[in-house]
Amino acid sequence: MSIKSLLWLPNVYRVSHATIDQSGLHVETEAAIHLNDGSVTTLSIPADASEHSAIEQFVKRCPLQQTCTA
Repeated sequence: MSIKSLLWLPNVYRVSHATIDQSGLHVETEAAIHLNDGSVTTLSIPADASEHSAIEQFVKRCPLQQTCTA
């Protein structure tokens, strides 16, 4: 099963984390998979270019040390 087909399953969620440091913006994306036994496992997947761009634009709009919502 490919990553793209995996992300269409109802028990799979795409989760992205963004951090900023001196070298710039870092985006990490995972597929969180809710298993039948109730546990959750994660799989590191590449962030889409459009997703990375959207996160970058959001971060530029949001001043540091302030809570922002999409």
